[in-house]
Amino acid sequence: MNHYNPIQSDLFSSFDTTPVQANSTPAETTSAPTLDAFADKVGQRLWPKTHTYNHNMRGIRWFADFAGQLPMDQIRRKHIYDFLDHLMDTRGITQNSANKYMAAISRVLSYANEREIIDNPIKLKYENTGKGRPKVFTREEQDELVRYLRDDCDKAWMADMVILSCNTGMRRGEIIQLNAPGVDLSPCGKWLHLPEEVCKAGEREVPLNTEARAAYERLLPVIDKVWSHRTFYWFWNKAKRDVGKRDPNFVFHVCRHTAASRLANDVQLNEFAIADIMGHADTRTTRRYVHSRKSTLLAGVEQL
Repeated sequence: MNHYNPIQSDLFSSFDTTPVQANSTPAETTSAPTLDAFADKVGQRLWPKTHTYNHNMRGIRWFADFAGQLPMDQIRRKHIYDFLDHLMDTRGITQNSANKYMAAISRVLSYANEREIIDNPIKLKYENTGKGRPKVFTREEQDELVRYLRDDCDKAWMADMVILSCNTGMRRGEIIQLNAPGVDLSPCGKWLHLPEEVCKAGEREVPLNTEARAAYERLLPVIDKVWSHRTFYWFWNKAKRDVGKRDPNFVFHVCRHTAASRLANDVQLNEFAIADIMGHADTRTTRRYVHSRKSTLLAGVEQL
């Protein structure tokens, strides 16, 4: 049974209570809001950071479309699990990303239960993502991926995203916001300022080498016009099939691991400098990104 609390009447005031059919079976008439409508009301409270809010709300809206705008009191575990399977099949997301979207859905449902807006506690099981070593692109793999995206897919902007990330460690979400307020190139052209609203872990200065600067300048005038999740994942999945040989670790985030590993292996920067470039508040996070080559380790001990 749903409990209505008059103190929270403002949360209900703008909700359309018309029942929506999730499938061929008519939904029961209910006063409960849909997941995305409720999340629109409370999302800023749950996720104050802009990056986290945008990421989680995207997943919640995808779920609402997939589930047919079910009222929250009619959502079941099966709906959520089926949605995550659908995302992994059609968008090529990893199990780790699926777990993050599931956590966002669970947080909104828990908040609604805590506020006695619904009485529908759902306990979800998160799939183990394992502790396998993440992939790192070799120079040859990066070159092949860039050529494939630019020539075979006619998506030069995606090729430039790969180049920029592999040379700076920038996240995909940061790259697609190059035109956001506060993102500024320094007068010398060697530093890119990312404000807190864009950078996941707080504002930082991203150093640009010649290759990264050129990719940035090509992306700046076009990224807002060409970017879409659907297009990106469609062509990235093609690259995963044709270039990555269906490797499940062939994801864009590999570019970020690649940058950190090259800084450690090729440039031999210490972990504190790498953490500054990557935007890590804790060097323990940096250690998960750096994958030392055996040749680097051997060269180190040979100098003892």
